[in-house]
Parts: sequence; C-alpha cells; structure tokens
Amino acid sequence: MNKKNITTDNILHRMARHLIVNASFLDNLGLFHGKMGVVIALTMLGRETGETLYEDSAGDLLDEIFEDISEDTPTDFEDGLCGIGWGVLWLLRNGYMEGNPDEVLADVDRKIMERDLRRITDGSFRFGLGGISYYIEERLDKCMARKTKAFDQQYLTEWEAAKERCKEHLEQTWPLGFWNSFDSMDATKFLNRPLGLENGCAGYIVHALKNETLEQRGPINPV
Repeated sequence: MNKKNITTDNILHRMARHLIVNASFLDNLGLFHGKMGVVIALTMLGRETGETLYEDSAGDLLDEIFEDISEDTPTDFEDGLCGIGWGVLWLLRNGYMEGNPDEVLADVDRKIMERDLRRITDGSFRFGLGGISYYIEERLDKCMARKTKAFDQQYLTEWEAAKERCKEHLEQTWPLGFWNSFDSMDATKFLNRPLGLENGCAGYIVHALKNETLEQRGPINPV
C-alpha cells in the first residue's frame, strides 16, 4: 500500500503521540472537542503512514467512548451522540473500520430516539436540530443501502414535524470557518492547543493530511 509522500518535520507524529498520552483524560466524548475527533485523526494518520500504534490507540479510544456513553451524554452534533454516530459512519464509509452500522450504532440510535424532538426550537447545527438532522439523514442514507431502519416511524414523524417548525432557522451545513484557524496555526506550539478537531491537534492532523500541497515535501517518518 502506497503511503502519502508528505512531511511537516515530524510534527504530525509528535502531535499524535501527544494525543495518545492525553486523550483518555478527556471528559468530552464528542466530535468537535473530544475523543471522537481524536479517533478520526489517529485513524487517518495511522492508515496514511502505516504506524499501527495510531490505529490501535484510536480503537482503544473508540471503545472508551462507547463504554462511557450514558444518560447524561447530550444528543447534539458538536459534543454528543449525533457527532459520535456521524464519526463512526465516516470511519465505516471510508474503509477505516469494518462492521454493520446497524449493529455498531444500535445503542447510539436508541439513545438519540429517547430525546424528545417535539419541543425543540434550536435549529443550529452545533447544538440543535440542524446537527441532529444531519446525522439522521446520513444514517438513513446508509440504511437505505442495506434496506434496514435505524429509527422507528414515530420518531421520524416527530423529526419531520420538528424540521417544519424550525425550517426558518435550520442549519444543516458544517459551521463556517471550522478549518480556517489551521492555516495560520504555529504547529510547533501544539502543546498549548486543545486536543480535539476544532482549533486543536486532531484537527491540524486531519487538515494536514487532506492538504495536497504537502504531498511533495517527503515522507512522514515516525520520531
């Protein structure tokens, strides 16, 4: 398997090892600021470099996430169940993990359905119906391919009614500027940054791996 021919003076490996040491101490399980974002970054870097430690650590973190999901875990996309579920779908869709999403996400989907949509008024992507809808639509798309159903009809009916009620302020796209901070980020000072995707080390790793302008700078070698 050909690995990406990129380097950032080994800074990505230093960040990854920083994440491995510290991510288990995060209280936040979510996608933007918590463990789920770190899982994505470590998985991508491990696959691109062939460093099995990163993918193994990502797998351990994902196990921690599922073990720590509780009744107190929020539903939202930024910090909660919908972002976690979307992250798992992304890993499955892109071949970073194997499994049946209906089995892997059964508990997540069940907990999402336990949250009442009938009184929701927040249409935002981060914390409201926008992000919840984003996950539901992605999940249903995966279900259609498998001819299964993740959510029962009552929940889907309440979801459609909530979308109609919130349609004037429903946000269903990623927040603008999510990646902008990395263009001016001093990567050598990563110890002062958060760990997660937004403005943090995990986000920098993902951003660097997706940045084609780095491809001609030589290989990423583990330090």
